[in-house]
Formats: sequence, structure tokens, C-alpha cells
Amino acid sequence: MKNVCVAGYGAIGPIHARALCRLDDVRLWAVCEPDPERAEKAKRKYGVKVYSDFDEMLQSGEADAVHICTPHYLHKEMAMKALRAGCDVVLEKPASMNRAELEELMVAEAQAKGRVCVMLQNRTNDCIKMLAEIIKKQENTGAFLSINGTVTWLRDEAYYRHDAWRGKWVTEGGGLLINQAIHLIDLMGFLGGKISRVRGSISTKWLDGVIEVEDTADAVFQFQNGTRGCFYATNASVCSTPVQLDVFFEKVHYRYADHCLYEIRDGKFAGVICYDGGDVPGKAVWGDGHSRVIQSFYESAQDSGGYITLKDAENSAKALFAFYESAKNGGGWVTV
Repeated sequence: MKNVCVAGYGAIGPIHARALCRLDDVRLWAVCEPDPERAEKAKRKYGVKVYSDFDEMLQSGEADAVHICTPHYLHKEMAMKALRAGCDVVLEKPASMNRAELEELMVAEAQAKGRVCVMLQNRTNDCIKMLAEIIKKQENTGAFLSINGTVTWLRDEAYYRHDAWRGKWVTEGGGLLINQAIHLIDLMGFLGGKISRVRGSISTKWLDGVIEVEDTADAVFQFQNGTRGCFYATNASVCSTPVQLDVFFEKVHYRYADHCLYEIRDGKFAGVICYDGGDVPGKAVWGDGHSRVIQSFYESAQDSGGYITLKDAENSAKALFAFYESAKNGGGWVTV
């Protein structure tokens, strides 16, 4: 039986806790949360130990794995500490706030007994898995042309006022891109065959005066296989809608939207070929991928490839950092 601690019991920590309680041979043993009200909520719901100090929790020697669901600026350091303590780590996105942190974390994992799983859960959606298989088959014919991605979400002033670390470069590492649209960047790289360079721009269209980071971004991606993709994302929408991905081949077009995968031939709707479905805890746009990733991590052997590793996440993380670099330096091409 593995003892697991969820560090951070704000927005996403409860989703991790729920997923852990579904598993055999895994015990939600503790929650580490400095906010007394949140900590008490976890204790009442699950009867777990509660720690307010991360170092004290690790020093107990009882943790086998730690789920890091804390603000972005704490991710890398907490993951490093957990690895040094001999723990496995499930790490919410972003794995780090910059390239140097990512490389430091990858070195630390290589030297540690524990392993790191990165929460890029949308890769596990049924429609995405089917689309990946379709692309794999079509690539052999040389027919894969392009992949475009769009996400329009709402993150208003109240969202940013609720948690002081949000909306600041030093604590969040950015805004829309590093927090919400990181999943779209990851899916485009995952499906498109890795992003090789980025030409992007960022702006604050709606939340200027509220945040110091971006709420809107657009880019052109070039992929390692020569494919080009267009990217657009914003947090300035009046509502949040699921990610939309359009994958173009010479004779057919696939659209992932509203948790469905559509086939479009000759510009005409040909039918729904897949639906994500499933239980959706928390925000509907999150889907149920957290549970699937967590289950695959605990059921997979060391280095089995049955979960999303730091190496798997490397390209999307570096594409994110290249996006910011391009946007901050005039919008020219930046190599990933």
C-alpha cells in the first residue's frame, strides 16, 4: 500500500484526492495545505493527516508519493525536495516556470529513486487517442497537411483576485499560456509530431489593470516533420468552451470540439466518430483525464511508459518557453 500526500488543496487538489480514493493499493494518507479552512475540509472528507509545512510532511518518512497541486512558483522546488526524499511525484502543470528549472528537474529525476508524472491529462481523452492513431496511419501516406488549435475561456477579475499568486510573472510565470492554454500547446505538439519553432505574440485584451500577464495569445508553430499549425487562445471570452483542434489531410478534415471528434469530407459533415464521455469532476472543460493519468501512473511499472513522463512533457514545455521568448522579443521565430 502506497501512502500518498496531496500538497495543495485549492482548485485542483480535491480532484487528485478523489482520483486516489478510487485506486487499489494506494492510500490518500495526508494533505499538505497551509490554509486552515482548506486543510480542515480535506480532513473532514477523507480522515487524512494534515500538514501545514511541506518539509515536515517529508521528514515524517511516511510518504511514498506526493501530488504537487500548489501555485506554479512552488512546483519545481517541491518536486526536487520530494525526489530527494525518495518519493514519486505527480506534478500538476506547468512542470516548471522556465527552461532552466525544467532542465534542473530532469537532472534531479535522473539521479533519484522516484519518478515524475506530469499532469497533461488531455492526451488521454478518447477522441485525442483516436486522432493520434488516425494521424499515425495517414502520415505514412504523406497526406498530413496541418493542425490548428483554438481555446476560448473566461477568467475574470474575481478569478485573479481570489488567489494573490495568479496574474503575476514572478509567481504564475505568465497568464493564459502557462496556465490554461498549455494544454492546447501540448496537444498540438503531441499530435503534430513535436514543435520545432514558434513565432508568437501575447497581449492583455480584457484584464489590463487587473493582471500584469497576458490574457490572449496567437502563434504559428512549425513542427519537426515540416507541418505548420496556427494557434489562438484567449481568457477574454464571455464563457469557457472546450478546446477545438482541426487536423487537415489532403482528402479529409477532422475536428475535435465539444468533446467529440468529427469527420468532414469535401467540406461536408460526415459524422461523429468518437466522444470523450465519462465522469467529469470539477470544471466540465477539464474532463476526466486526471483520474486516467493518476491510475496509469500507479498501475505502471518504473519506466514502462504507461504514464506522462517529464521527457514526454519536455517538448510542450520548451515550446511554451519559446512562445514567451518570441512574444517578448518582437515576435520573431524562436527555436524550441
